[in-house]
Amino acid sequence: MNKKHYMQRLAQATRRLTRAAGARVAMTLLLLLVASATVWAQNSVEQALKQAEQKAKQADKNPQNGKIQYQAAMGFINDELGEKKDFDRALTYANRALKIAREHPAPQDTLQGLTCMGLGMIYYGKGSYETALDFFEMSMDALEVELGRDNPVTNGTKLVYGGMMLGQPVRAFTKIQEAMFDNSLAPKDKRIENMEEANVLQEMALEMLLADQTRRYRYALPMITIDGKKYVVVQTPDWNMERPLVGWKLQSLLRTDEEREAFKGDDIIICDDNIQFTVLPDEDKEKRQMTFNFRQKLLNPRHLDSDEGDARIWFLTPAAYNNILAKYREYKAANK
Repeated sequence: MNKKHYMQRLAQATRRLTRAAGARVAMTLLLLLVASATVWAQNSVEQALKQAEQKAKQADKNPQNGKIQYQAAMGFINDELGEKKDFDRALTYANRALKIAREHPAPQDTLQGLTCMGLGMIYYGKGSYETALDFFEMSMDALEVELGRDNPVTNGTKLVYGGMMLGQPVRAFTKIQEAMFDNSLAPKDKRIENMEEANVLQEMALEMLLADQTRRYRYALPMITIDGKKYVVVQTPDWNMERPLVGWKLQSLLRTDEEREAFKGDDIIICDDNIQFTVLPDEDKEKRQMTFNFRQKLLNPRHLDSDEGDARIWFLTPAAYNNILAKYREYKAANK
């Protein structure tokens, strides 16, 4: 008899005897039920530990078998282990499985996708949430290669883990959009038909993305590289940092001529890491203005690389932005 049937029958017996014998017997039987469940749970943990050790022995005997390595890893994070999960041992076997999967890729073999998913679960259990999300994303990408973009497992995984990544809206929205698009183009026999929850998830991801981008652009400045050195731009002929980029890039059609004039300056002013301001020479103005295209790499905005004269968006902390703004105001007041 399995655990579910055992508990159901014990509960049924408790109800029958309760009606026959009254509250005192009911309390006694309730205590018996709790005690039985506790013993069963202890036996379940011991059994799960035993199975995990058996899988580990098998993995040690078959070091080139990626699937056995993966099974050993999952054995140590089995939910039945509760607080006795061993994330460190699981990590050892999962890393072995991933190494094998990458060295010997095979069509329709989901070892790399499943192992990356397992590594995400392991790092999530260890509290390394950023690393966990990286592996969840790698899992989605691997399954896309292994199973195809029109596979329901691929798209279902993107929806599930896209939802888990909502704390990073850019990444989440990208994966959810990919799943929605690819599922719509999939053959009918491979399509996920019930997409109501996915539509809600897409709306949530979009709302969080817009809120995140609005917040980020509030404390963003253009960045430009000149003679191998990076600078942030605090003023151009039609903008200065008194007006955040979120308001400048998405200009209101109702903005008056006076408001437009208030944010104009004659010079292009740049600022280095030491918050020292420099006016771009007249001979460079035309050339530099032409390269202010404000491209950005959203997935990793803190590590921007740019070509000479190319402009990108640099996302600052509120404190850093306000510090530059205060110094910029001092600079403007001193150079009136």
